[in-house]
Amino acid sequence: MRCIACGAEMQVVRVERDDTMMVPGYERQTLQCPACKEVERRLVFSGEGASDQAEAVSAPSLVASLLAEADKELDESEALLRRAIAMVRGPARGITLIKRTAPRRVIEIHHDPSDEAAYAAKDVQSGLVVLRHRDIARLRAMCDRLGWEMVDVNAASASADNHQGVRDAR
Repeated sequence: MRCIACGAEMQVVRVERDDTMMVPGYERQTLQCPACKEVERRLVFSGEGASDQAEAVSAPSLVASLLAEADKELDESEALLRRAIAMVRGPARGITLIKRTAPRRVIEIHHDPSDEAAYAAKDVQSGLVVLRHRDIARLRAMCDRLGWEMVDVNAASASADNHQGVRDAR
């Protein structure tokens, strides 16, 4: 490392182990410039004495154990992934899927000249206008796309009249 004041190469004159850090392996180094005698102190991680266990285990055996552990985790992860893929691709076991269909809406299309959107789709059951459009063909296409059942206004009124006639006859 170079001296900030003169640019000469500094020399390490003192090294002390620092145990104040949570992780062992730090040391305090004192450096001095031989040209201008400038002194600098630094905290450096050397990794030496990091743990007694690390010193006991040799580097090749440490690497081998880390690789074996990584392979084991990889095998477990691979097995989990294969099971998940099989579950997605395979038939559902023990799961009954219930197909729920939305209640079909039955609508009548009425002509309403008072409104700019001259045609209205009216729900037969509730009597509410659920959709409007100025082009009847486009309105029919939208209702068909939504899966709504369309009844003819004339047929619906004739059907209602027939039902009323049946009630009166009783």
